[in-house]
Amino acid sequence: MAQQLPQLQISRFCKASPEVVYDLLADLRTHIEWGGARQSREFRLVSLESPPGPATVGTSFSSTGTIPMSRRHWSDRSTVTVADRPQRFEITTQAMAGQGNPMTAVYTHRYEITPAAGGSRVTYAMTQLSITNPILRLGPAMSRMTWLMIPMFAGRGLRNLLALAEQSTSRTVVAGSPKFTQEV
Repeated sequence: MAQQLPQLQISRFCKASPEVVYDLLADLRTHIEWGGARQSREFRLVSLESPPGPATVGTSFSSTGTIPMSRRHWSDRSTVTVADRPQRFEITTQAMAGQGNPMTAVYTHRYEITPAAGGSRVTYAMTQLSITNPILRLGPAMSRMTWLMIPMFAGRGLRNLLALAEQSTSRTVVAGSPKFTQEV
């Protein structure tokens, strides 16, 4: 029998169009705003290095961030695996945390964006494809507890993304920058 991979899925309504939401996802430099500056201190992006312009399939970038209830930081290398404007955006992330015998893991992050009356519905799914040397080596019970906490942090990130999308419907996102300017 095949082992079921750990996964979470969150769906929310957004007043912004699918194109606006997608364009924020594809502008990787905005991730440091909605996944960093607007995120909780316990789990957020601290740095992100990416090429300018909209991400396409094959675009790679790297980031670092904080880990809840730990002084450790994670670092990762991500690659865009699906970029189908404005319906789907997917990233595969190879993450590492700790030194010496670090935890390593591979995740997919998928955003499905569908039109809805007055905006769009955005569904975020995260799947853990693999993990070695988990930080909390306390067995399956701790793993289950961790996956109960992840939706709280991921949900906050999704809400931040959608709030930014709603704000940007009356503003222009400066390409490659988390700062905004008023439309003239």
